[in-house]
Amino acid sequence: MDLAIRYLTVGVWNENSYIIEYKGESVLIDPGDEFDKLDPFFALSGTQHKAIINTHGHFDHVGAIEEFKLKYQIPFYIHSKDKQLVHQANLYRKLAGVNAITKTPKIDGSLDQYESIPLADKQIKIHHTPGHSHGSVCFEIDHALISGDLFFTDCLGRIDLPGGNKELLLNSIKYILDHFAGYQIYPGHGDPFILDQAIMNVLKKLMNERLHSSN
Repeated sequence: MDLAIRYLTVGVWNENSYIIEYKGESVLIDPGDEFDKLDPFFALSGTQHKAIINTHGHFDHVGAIEEFKLKYQIPFYIHSKDKQLVHQANLYRKLAGVNAITKTPKIDGSLDQYESIPLADKQIKIHHTPGHSHGSVCFEIDHALISGDLFFTDCLGRIDLPGGNKELLLNSIKYILDHFAGYQIYPGHGDPFILDQAIMNVLKKLMNERLHSSN
């Protein structure tokens, strides 16, 4: 089986939940909401789910995690600096205008303890890229990067949510632009895209504007 990355957009915030599948194994990334919709989609390949790993801990990325943990008895990993966000997810959901409560997932380990996560005979590399949140990370495998909410084709990640920091965000995006040109990018919202020169030019312009802004 060739490596495959699939995603489904869920929840009121149109968040992308991902599955990476390879040689009968799979890893779930950012199962943010709508477990009943995600579960059959993730089960299509018939792979064995090995773990849940998250790009960050904001409320729109964590809503279905506990249900997957309970059904498949798999661990959940996130960067240690975002653990508090996970525990406060329902508070921030309410502040964002959604009263529906989700189950707060138990965190089984910290991504910052590892350089990569195994998937069959491949490795999913972990890159700490703070700025959208303190514990934001990107996941690299083959020539693909699952980037969370760090940046998109035409805008930079938000810094007005808990853990946002302008300087850290700009440094993290620069790191990605310096090391992952030409990669297939799988963002936390919106369609995947190739990090080509045109998009890099747009992002550099936006970075310069934000650098000189008050926000």
